[in-house]
Amino acid sequence: MSAAFTLRIPDAMDKPLREAVAGASSLNDYILRAVRRKMTLDAARKLACIAPLDLLI
Repeated sequence: MSAAFTLRIPDAMDKPLREAVAGASSLNDYILRAVRRKMTLDAARKLACIAPLDLLI
């Protein structure tokens, strides 16, 4: 399932953001990857608070 949304970029952020994504296929792709990374990190932090992981094998 996917959802569409509109992101308004303030004029002051437009040029620096476009420069930062110069290597990406598109600004949209860069923002989507950044949002996914943020969501993954947030979920991992919540999980770590609920049940600390025992990573020793």
